[in-house]
Amino acid sequence: MTLRYRHYSPELDPDACISVDGNAPGRLNLSHWPGNRTPSRFKHDLSTGACLKLLQEKDRDVLRGFTTVTNNHWDTDGCCSAFALIQPGVALVQGHHLIAAALAGDFELFTTPEGVKIDLTLTALTQHPASSVHSDRFTDERARRQAQYDHGLALLPSLLANPDLHADWFAREYWTIQRDLRALREDLHHVERFDALDLSVVRADQPLHRTAVNTAAGTDRVLTLTSHPQGGVTAELRLTTLSWFELVAQPKRTRVDWSPLLSRLTEEFAAAGGHWQADDLADPTPRLAFVGDSGDLAPHPAGADRLQAAVARFFASHPLRPAGI
Repeated sequence: MTLRYRHYSPELDPDACISVDGNAPGRLNLSHWPGNRTPSRFKHDLSTGACLKLLQEKDRDVLRGFTTVTNNHWDTDGCCSAFALIQPGVALVQGHHLIAAALAGDFELFTTPEGVKIDLTLTALTQHPASSVHSDRFTDERARRQAQYDHGLALLPSLLANPDLHADWFAREYWTIQRDLRALREDLHHVERFDALDLSVVRADQPLHRTAVNTAAGTDRVLTLTSHPQGGVTAELRLTTLSWFELVAQPKRTRVDWSPLLSRLTEEFAAAGGHWQADDLADPTPRLAFVGDSGDLAPHPAGADRLQAAVARFFASHPLRPAGI
């Protein structure tokens, strides 16, 4: 059965639609987003994985009556999900690369060189000046996303065959990720992991790429303390999408209200030149950080040890696993 991609709009007939990745209306939903309606037999940690599980289903009647694949946003997992359903023959052969790319994109992790390069290319598709579907070329949101999906779906077979096809779009960022991963592996920066708290503390001498940090940390809660050239450290506590997406192969993570931590840091670690600020926990990747008036990270004069201790004490009251497990 031939399916086509149409970016979501209220005019689409939900009964004819397979909704992938997000939560757009559709008779069938294949997604790992919060509130997804994915049938239990297709659930997977990635929307792309759910689509591949459907393709492996022996009962082909599951696709009867569908004409359209839709989504309500653009990202790598969304593009790979749609591609799997539209080009199932290629997807079943190249599924490991599609999964690696989607995992790199949605969880900001270094999976495989091929997966990371595909993700960086699809991400740059909407941002690089040389891209014919750069977001700034459009004024209508649906037309923008439709053009980007059309281009991305047509590009993916070539990318799967040659992930370096648009290396000029991502070479510097890919090199930065590799450099920072190497530095973390070689202990040029320090990573301390508290598995029971699902917390990692990264102490660095310079800003590091988030993909490198997430890959080295391996936890949902990541505190990064970075030495500042003018003295002090920048402090940023992040939650990853591990606690936002609905996962089936990992333990369920609950985001605890961090407003008491924000209040404590505000009271005990007030400093000139900035203030403590926390994002909404409903955001996919919220942060709690010491920032200046512009919202950018600002150096804090407190030592890294004191800041780490304050954060660790807070999460000790909200562990992922009970003591001794």
